[in-house]
Amino acid sequence: MKENLLPHYWKMIALGIFVLTMTLWFINAAKPELIHLDPYKFSWILKIIILFSLLLFVSTREKEENPRIAKLRLSCLFTAITVGSLIPIVEVFMEVLFEGENAEITTGYELMMVVLLVYYLSFYIKKNVKTVKRG
Repeated sequence: MKENLLPHYWKMIALGIFVLTMTLWFINAAKPELIHLDPYKFSWILKIIILFSLLLFVSTREKEENPRIAKLRLSCLFTAITVGSLIPIVEVFMEVLFEGENAEITTGYELMMVVLLVYYLSFYIKKNVKTVKRG
């Protein structure tokens, strides 16, 4: 199976975009008069850029791609999609059972952030955990 992933150096580019975006966010929080945009719109623009940088980050190759890494990617993708599909289901039941009329459903942005973070964190943990065979 051929994977279409970005080269490894894109991780550094994605990390740079993320750091720059977070810096802009903190500067705007400290001195909102510097940027003459509606704070609501500006925060959503920054959120979209953060989501884009996270998507770039998880879409890059490892330094050494091998069949084990490809298998881990597939496993972690399945885990992330499962978590992403369970969140709205659980949230609907929680809102109906405990909140009543004040139902507030997760936005697509929040759901995508959770899916990408679950994917990368599970991939990172599985990739770096050494397995020990029991005798």
